[in-house]
Amino acid sequence: MKQLEFEFNSIDLSDYYVAHQVIDEGNNQIFSWSDTLSDDGKKIRYHEYIYNTPDCMEFENWIEVENKWLNKSTFKKLYVYLKSLERHQNRLEKMKKCLEEKDIPFEEGDWQTIDRDREREVMKQNYH
Repeated sequence: MKQLEFEFNSIDLSDYYVAHQVIDEGNNQIFSWSDTLSDDGKKIRYHEYIYNTPDCMEFENWIEVENKWLNKSTFKKLYVYLKSLERHQNRLEKMKKCLEEKDIPFEEGDWQTIDRDREREVMKQNYH
């Protein structure tokens, strides 16, 4: 039976977002990461995603701000600001501080999960 395959790199994010920008992405010997800023028309979200870790964990942290608290140029300003910061400068905390200083309400969240596909891949490599 043939498996259904998805080509996630070819997904057109414009179907889901009014605006979407990659702030930073890459990998090192320990993990891979992708930090993005997106606007779905209702809220702006800054999202940090860490994956391909040695323990097969994935970590996500995000901040969401409803657009009613922002003006039209905020997305571009946030993009420029976040892009100017290096990864080690803790973009998430700096963005939170910036929003707090301007009394802009936001929600934050985090999620951790086990990447079962990667876990199986690592186990296979260890047994061969």
